[in-house]
Amino acid sequence: MKMVERYIAAVQRELPKNKQDDIGRELKANILDKIEAMEAQQGSVTEAEITELLKEMGHPRSVALQFCPPTPLISAALMPLYLHTLYMVLGVLLVISTIAITSRWLDGAEMNLFWFLKGLASSFLNDAYFAFAAITIGFAVLSRKQKTDSTEAPGTGKWSPEKLPAAGKDWQHISLQNIFGDLATMLFLVMLIWYPIWQPDSGATSIFTLEAHSVLLWFTPVIGIAIVHSLWQLRTRLWNRNMLMLNIGISTAFFLVSLWLVVNTPILRIHTEALHASINVSYLELSIQIFVLVIAFIAAYEVIRDIRRLIRIS
Repeated sequence: MKMVERYIAAVQRELPKNKQDDIGRELKANILDKIEAMEAQQGSVTEAEITELLKEMGHPRSVALQFCPPTPLISAALMPLYLHTLYMVLGVLLVISTIAITSRWLDGAEMNLFWFLKGLASSFLNDAYFAFAAITIGFAVLSRKQKTDSTEAPGTGKWSPEKLPAAGKDWQHISLQNIFGDLATMLFLVMLIWYPIWQPDSGATSIFTLEAHSVLLWFTPVIGIAIVHSLWQLRTRLWNRNMLMLNIGISTAFFLVSLWLVVNTPILRIHTEALHASINVSYLELSIQIFVLVIAFIAAYEVIRDIRRLIRIS
């Protein structure tokens, strides 16, 4: 029986002090009941059989967790709001970092794609670390203040079934990642196109050729509509008929402009004196055209996808 006492003591050490005695007595009674049942079946119980019994019950730490599960850092009731807040803040930080780094990149200090990607990742991650820590600590404090018997999520006290959104397919839900990714991309395009114009004193020049830049200037209203469309998605978070029709129009415009740029004109200004001698200009231009062609194919796919979705809704 000393082995049983050692086992119970090991379990108690993993428990809060105010629960050690009660749980210890309950666990001891449970073990003794099992030993008595074994004795009733086979007459006597050896130390080896008691050892096997305790092994079947599990490690003392695992048993303690069964009796007294640890309090989560963030309560289950607050977890949906925590994740929504985290995604929203990280999305906003991604957009802000994109604008800030693009502005510095276009100023001409480091006109290097690798520098741009490195600066964007560094700026976003530095802000994201702080935001993640601050939001997590804030919700952890709220979880401690929340009533232990409360399972209601914040903001769910007053609701009505009549006001719930219409039932739809899984694809109708719009994720925050997609919304903020589109927002950051559209704002990046706007800055690429217009920065040399609204910041003429910065010395920045357009990275596009004259013909391509002229087309993109006329295309800017479509990008503006796409930005408003993303904000609309952020408000509703569900695809509906009108949103799908607008998205089809935007994707079609992107497909046509991308295809026109690939077919009719060089897209980017390539400064041959800044290139390494081993880099072939024609291959570089071909790579740029292929990249824009991929964008056109993605836009075409979205047009076909949204037309099919529109038919399903109809």
